[in-house]
Amino acid sequence: MPAAATKKSPRAARTIVPPMAGTGVPPINIEGTADWSSLSRMMNSKGIQFSKARTAGTSVKVFTNTPADYRQLVALLESIKPFFTYQLKEDRMDQRVIRGLPREMSVNDNKEDLVSQGIADAEVQQMTSRTTKKPLPLFLVKTKMPEKLAEIQRLAMLTV
Repeated sequence: MPAAATKKSPRAARTIVPPMAGTGVPPINIEGTADWSSLSRMMNSKGIQFSKARTAGTSVKVFTNTPADYRQLVALLESIKPFFTYQLKEDRMDQRVIRGLPREMSVNDNKEDLVSQGIADAEVQQMTSRTTKKPLPLFLVKTKMPEKLAEIQRLAMLTV
């Protein structure tokens, strides 16, 4: 192997660790680039690590390393600065639409039935028509239990 190929580049000694591939941690867009140095010091004092930060128009886009760092930074920013970000994948609720139920069926009946089937954290909403605002025979179910939702979708009916 040639000697030039075995040399380490100076970039290998960086103290900032890049995020793990496939973590799914979204960037955080923080408004205002003028206060970046004070915000960076606050992040360092709280132990929040980030892989990179770059300007994007009038905001700074910060990429955190882990979901824990992401949550800490969001909690810090909620009290001091306006920002924009997306939810972490693990914090999102899965949703399915259940069809074929009578439109007169109440949301509470659906919720009780889901609890009896083992989905205690379900949120149920009846969908309405855009134009007439009348209830449709469609119910939107949100939960953090995707395997249970898949089972309900396969059954396509709730037991009442």
